[in-house]
Amino acid sequence: MALSSIDKIAIVKAAAQRDFDPRETLQWVGLNKIKLFSWGFNSPTIFANKALSFKVSGHHHKGIVLITLGWDDTYTVRLLNNKWVEKAKFEGIYCDVLNEFIDEKVEKIPAYGNN
Repeated sequence: MALSSIDKIAIVKAAAQRDFDPRETLQWVGLNKIKLFSWGFNSPTIFANKALSFKVSGHHHKGIVLITLGWDDTYTVRLLNNKWVEKAKFEGIYCDVLNEFIDEKVEKIPAYGNN
């Protein structure tokens, strides 16, 4: 059974600390387009300037990535399954490493080398 929008908003409210511009964050996430598309990136969703989510279908993680901004100006990245249940949470992520960090958690394997 799919989660309702109201349920998703409740999850976001519980996770969010402060407002931010998810469109700007999406630019950081998409800094390396090849990596972004290797995740199977799709369905980006902005939740009232509180969170950014998108679906991925990577080697390590298939499901949802939820990004929020903390009071210390660093991001929290949560990996959720398709039912929006949290599987992993990573705090203290700076904007300039979002793309690489998400790539390591979603897709990157050693056989890819230094790319």
